Amino acid sequence: MVELTHTIKDPMGLHSRSVMLIAGEAARWESACTVSHSDHSADGEDVIGLMGLGAHLGDTITVKIDGPDEADASEFMAHLLRRL
Repeated sequence: MVELTHTIKDPMGLHSRSVMLIAGEAARWESACTVSHSDHSADGEDVIGLMGLGAHLGDTITVKIDGPDEADASEFMAHLLRRL
């Protein structure tokens, strides 16, 4: 399992565009992706669940990737998160 952390830098927080990008990236891989904020978590492919996390500017999210292609998936997800 690979665990990534990311602090939200967008003033709009974790909004629809960023959620769609995360969900799209998570769907590309065989590995399972889970995104957590505070005491809530959502499947990385679940757009509604990701929006429901309610992460705002300055909040930290944790992305856990577990599966056969986790190394590659985490590399691409880390790159995506840096752009958000």
